Amino acid sequence: MKISFCGVLSTVSACFGIAMPSLAQDIKKDQPNVLFILADDLGYGDLGCFGNKVIKTETIDKLASEGITFTDCYAGASVSSPSRSCLMTGLHTGHTRIRGNMCRTGGIVGEREGIGTVRRINLMPQDSTIANVLSNNGYVTCLVNKWHLDGFDPSAGPLDRGFDEFYGWLIREPQSHNYYPSKRWRNREEYTITENLNGEHVDHNTDRSTDEAIDFLRRHKDDKFFLYLAYNVPHVPLDSKSWGIYKNADMSPNDKSYAALVTHMDESIAKVLEELKKLGIDDNTIVVFASDNGGAKAAMTEKLVINGQLRGWKGELYEGGIRVPLIVRLPDRKNAGSISSFPCYFPDIFSTLVDMTNAKTSLITDGVSVYPEIKSPGTMDQDQRYLYWEQYPSKGISQAVRWGDWKLIRQNLNKEMELYNLKDDIRETKNLADQHPDIIAKLARCLTESHTESENWPVGLVE
Repeated sequence: MKISFCGVLSTVSACFGIAMPSLAQDIKKDQPNVLFILADDLGYGDLGCFGNKVIKTETIDKLASEGITFTDCYAGASVSSPSRSCLMTGLHTGHTRIRGNMCRTGGIVGEREGIGTVRRINLMPQDSTIANVLSNNGYVTCLVNKWHLDGFDPSAGPLDRGFDEFYGWLIREPQSHNYYPSKRWRNREEYTITENLNGEHVDHNTDRSTDEAIDFLRRHKDDKFFLYLAYNVPHVPLDSKSWGIYKNADMSPNDKSYAALVTHMDESIAKVLEELKKLGIDDNTIVVFASDNGGAKAAMTEKLVINGQLRGWKGELYEGGIRVPLIVRLPDRKNAGSISSFPCYFPDIFSTLVDMTNAKTSLITDGVSVYPEIKSPGTMDQDQRYLYWEQYPSKGISQAVRWGDWKLIRQNLNKEMELYNLKDDIRETKNLADQHPDIIAKLARCLTESHTESENWPVGLVE
């Protein structure tokens, strides 16, 4: 039987090992808690530990010093819903259910602020999530704040897809969005935040989300838990609580608001981490921090270069749209201050959490566990598999593949392929497609073999 280059790599990516619990180990240590913190549209260059000299992120910087920083981590997609779908299902955008914020056909029709009538698809009951897996392994699971996988379907909320508790907002209710919502959910109960009625800016989303996370920790300090804390920061509109330390800075109002939002989130994360210590569960909790995609051009910052030296923005397959910060702190801090350049992405997080928690599952994903790399940076071979993305312009399909140091992009079916060596050209300024036809041929096959047709985003790429 002939096995293709991409087929071999896909098999390696899908078949991750799942460590079995040792009877000799203490159960609580063998299945640690997980606190997963996700920012929204945070750029690759927004954190001090990633080179930012303006925005103060002392808590996240300290977290990096106590854990491992992945310099070559990627989101599941360049926009929110598909990226979070990859995170929750462990499937890349050629396989996962949700492949864009809005779909082309099917789904449920509803209204999107500022756009009008759109179609959205949601995760279905048959789409297993990491919350399903951990819940089935005895974890109490909770999502705080942003889900964004429900579309307009009331039966597709977090509680319907593996989470035991939910405190946050849903797509179908615009008044629950943004930083000063007047509506919010407490599990299945929709309630009113009276302080924010009539456009008042009193109760900030970052503060409420932090309080909800801390309340969950206090109630479940004796349980093993998976807490997914998904902040809105720094997604537009840039409604910061105040400009704080940036009030008198030589920056535009947008820059001040953006920086203030990020620092406010950083200070809020400090409260959550401090609560872990107070409750005596800090030494049995894995902490992960990431962003759902790259920084957004819509933020319209001037002096703040939110994606650092990377090319592109949210909504694009260049590095600025998909490369994101990833920090992982282990309970024993054995990886403190380490750095890894191993290319990884959101489908890997599913596999890694399964591995780190010794969970049992028969699910096959598109990711690999990077737990070996977390424990001992430099041990995993980046050339043994590829990373794949796709997204949908008004017509056709855009695709990208990373294999080792090489990255291939095709902006649409009628566009020429672009090839970059990221080790030498992280800014993606030198298209080497004409110089390496052999690599183009290998990676081009991945574009076809990684894509499965979706009834919601029909393309006709697969014959």
